[in-house]
Amino acid sequence: MKEFRHEDLRTLALELPDEVLKYKLCGDLQSARDAIGRWMEKPVSDELKKRMELELLILDEYPAQFPYTREQTVRLMAELLPDFTGDDLDRIDREGRAEWVILDGEKHYIHNIVRNITGNDDEIIARIRENGTEQAKKRIPQAEPAALLARANADLIKNGHAKWRFHMRTSIRLKEERFRPGMKLKAHLPLPAEHHQISDVKILSCSDGKVTIDPPDSLYRSICFEDTLSENREFFVEYEYTVTLTYHDLSRAGEHGAAPEEESAHKTETESVIPKRLVPGTAQWKTYTGEQYPHIRFSPDLVSLAEEIVGNEERPLEIARKIYDYITRNVKYSLVQEYFLIPDIPQYCARNLRGDCGVQALLFITLCRICGVPAKWQSGLNARPKPGTVGPHDWAMFYAEPYGWLFADPSFGGSAFDDGDEARRAYYFGNIDPFRMAANNAFQQPFADAKKYRPIDPYDSQTGEIESETCGFGNADLITEQVMISGEKCL
Repeated sequence: MKEFRHEDLRTLALELPDEVLKYKLCGDLQSARDAIGRWMEKPVSDELKKRMELELLILDEYPAQFPYTREQTVRLMAELLPDFTGDDLDRIDREGRAEWVILDGEKHYIHNIVRNITGNDDEIIARIRENGTEQAKKRIPQAEPAALLARANADLIKNGHAKWRFHMRTSIRLKEERFRPGMKLKAHLPLPAEHHQISDVKILSCSDGKVTIDPPDSLYRSICFEDTLSENREFFVEYEYTVTLTYHDLSRAGEHGAAPEEESAHKTETESVIPKRLVPGTAQWKTYTGEQYPHIRFSPDLVSLAEEIVGNEERPLEIARKIYDYITRNVKYSLVQEYFLIPDIPQYCARNLRGDCGVQALLFITLCRICGVPAKWQSGLNARPKPGTVGPHDWAMFYAEPYGWLFADPSFGGSAFDDGDEARRAYYFGNIDPFRMAANNAFQQPFADAKKYRPIDPYDSQTGEIESETCGFGNADLITEQVMISGEKCL
């Protein structure tokens, strides 16, 4: 397996040779690989050759990302909803809610197609509630976790401040069939980074071996383990952290120009990395308003879209609000293929009007930056105390005086819009809930203790990574677990 160079990701912005792209689009992956081999011998730029090397990795992932034929997809859905038919899939297809590619002359649907349908299609959800199997009913959104979220958000609005203390345990291990005695393994697990709402992180326990812990103020924080294993075992870390939030009522922002009271969150030493106040024209300002290839780029179509959305508005807060309104009202939530397979994530979102949390967050960030509004990435885990769920989640932050850095979660706002809940949609412009373990405060960063082979996700770290001396491992090779042990309100 070829070693991975993180800096080569920028070449995903380059167009592939027509021959390669045509074979890929018609689903003849072997011919696409053969064409890449021919073009690697031609006098094209080194950058294009790096792009084609990445494309070989992408082509290797395609069959696993799009495993189901139309017939297989209908059969899988019928196991959950007996009256599901091909006509249902065709309707979902026409509405742009089913992602597929052509492989070997036949449509193949994305690996998470069943989750997308059972979690996001209102008609199918209603039919599952009435006629679905018990297994299917467990898949559809449940009311209690949403109620817990609503109570926490209402409490923040009422009191103006909230402080929670969380206790988490996360782990990662190789599946038995991938393990060989004597393997030297390197594993990364994300840790809370002390920026913005996160403070007072304490590592309670972790696995043995050589352990490296990134500094608390890292933009992309993790704990790294290196060990030679005679028997397969998990790598784990158990930690606590505090989330401190201040509520911002932005519904009246146009009426009040006075600066809000200072947040009561702890003062950290990270202000030189992510300052609370940005000064236009400085290097830090340019970092949060500039391009970052391959994804955060000011393409002509996104520049045009930004102009159409924003119009003559010049106030940064209102520019960000217009962008948030556009995304939450028009982009439908949908799980997508691995981000590594998408050469331009924001354009993918704008072009298809669908995407998951990170896809929507990147579109928001890119459109904000095009308009001169500083914006950045934050991600980690959506981690609620029981009853609830723990899983990866991405959102955005943007900067507007007199407030400073504010949160924006377009995917949560879009879900609220679909539910007809305008108050909840408005809440997630400027605010978030406390149930976020934020490990990543920048997009597309390498690990401090660098990986040798391609990360599962080269853009952020949420559930962990493992590699050996000879290869990297993908999601299908790993068992990961994220457990919320406790979460208690302190303020």
